Amino acid sequence: MLKPERTWNYVVGYRYDDRYFTGTVDYYHTDYFNRLASITEGTANNTRSAYMNVGRETMDGVDILGSVRPVEGLEITNSFSWNNARYQGTGINYGGKLYSLKGKRQVYYPAYMYKANLAYQWRGTQFNFNVNYIASRPMTFLNDVHLPPYWLANATLSHDFGQIGFAQHLKTSFGVTNLFDTNYIGGVYGAASVSGDNNSNLFVGAPRQFIGSIGAQF
Repeated sequence: MLKPERTWNYVVGYRYDDRYFTGTVDYYHTDYFNRLASITEGTANNTRSAYMNVGRETMDGVDILGSVRPVEGLEITNSFSWNNARYQGTGINYGGKLYSLKGKRQVYYPAYMYKANLAYQWRGTQFNFNVNYIASRPMTFLNDVHLPPYWLANATLSHDFGQIGFAQHLKTSFGVTNLFDTNYIGGVYGAASVSGDNNSNLFVGAPRQFIGSIGAQF
């Protein structure tokens, strides 16, 4: 019988806010005991899986955000996250073999993430541009295979025409997702394997798409 997973969490932070600037910073630490994890191996149509106790895990992280409003209607935001989640247990016995996970990063967890956002509003017109960075992520418990890092950008422009006839707040919007047509892994289905690259179904992210809409309130 598996022991229940337990955690201790510690967070400390600071926030500053005024008319022109908002800034936050925090540091967190988590101790996991009896960390439970799903492990799989084999191809998608011939998979063996198990739910196991991988021992202790520690996680340290920092989040930083800064937002400036230099002129009315304009806001520029940047945020950065760092996370160091590592298994500390002596190892796991899987398939009759003992594997050491000590010092290995948590699967599917990026160490760095960054986001920038520019938003501008003038009367009924709104513009938004954002870009995100996701660092590489280990795809196996032994960290011998990684998902590549990627940048992803989106942009949206909308305008509210107000009341036109019997329609209230007639609004149009046009957006572009994956603005620079980045080729990236958008999702992972299934549990991670101990090692190798045949454990997961990886989904390629959507290519550049153009989306337009018209809405109104009555």
